Amino acid sequence: MRVANAEKTIRRYVDEFDMASFLNDDLLRGLQLFRFPAYSHVYLEQDEQHYLYFLVEGQLQCSHYHPNGKLAVFAVSKPFSAIGDFEILSKERVYSNVIATQDTTMLGIASDLVHRYGADDPRFLRFLIGQLREKLYTTNSLQAIQVLPLASRLAAYMLAQPPTGDGGVIELPGKEGLASLLGATTRHLNRVLKELVEAGAISPDYPRVRLLDKPALQALTN
Repeated sequence: MRVANAEKTIRRYVDEFDMASFLNDDLLRGLQLFRFPAYSHVYLEQDEQHYLYFLVEGQLQCSHYHPNGKLAVFAVSKPFSAIGDFEILSKERVYSNVIATQDTTMLGIASDLVHRYGADDPRFLRFLIGQLREKLYTTNSLQAIQVLPLASRLAAYMLAQPPTGDGGVIELPGKEGLASLLGATTRHLNRVLKELVEAGAISPDYPRVRLLDKPALQALTN
């Protein structure tokens, strides 16, 4: 999945996401390009971590298995974000299953280079702290709305998604993953989606959904 002779593409992503603002020259030289086809695994739970990745195109689903065997989705990551930042500076194995839900492109730095050149670099460490803070905030926000009806949880989630650039269109994860993320069954999610479509709040074109009536969605979250 690593792409050879990709220096020009790597430089383009480094410039696009201003990665030189948090990666020193040694870490920048260590960047490699990786492509993952849709529905392929990036990490499996309890894998050893060999790379710190930076998601630059596509979408990832992060999940883990409860002791009762149930799969729980706890994050859907989109560009730009670090993947593996929680474990990279420790010897712990990977906590979650990470799957590409679309064709996905990432830049990666080998873990030994991260330890050698990043563990004592204040800029790099501040970047990792910022990434962890954002993920903790997102997790806490999802937990805080779990007491609300599913329609309210779904509306809040959709309103928080960045548009794709096509005027109000957002891209949602697969229904099974979204249902798990919102603490619901897929059947219940389908029922609520149908109600929102019939009410004229969203378009029926899942997973690329147009938000047709944002005030109505916002009213559900109050």
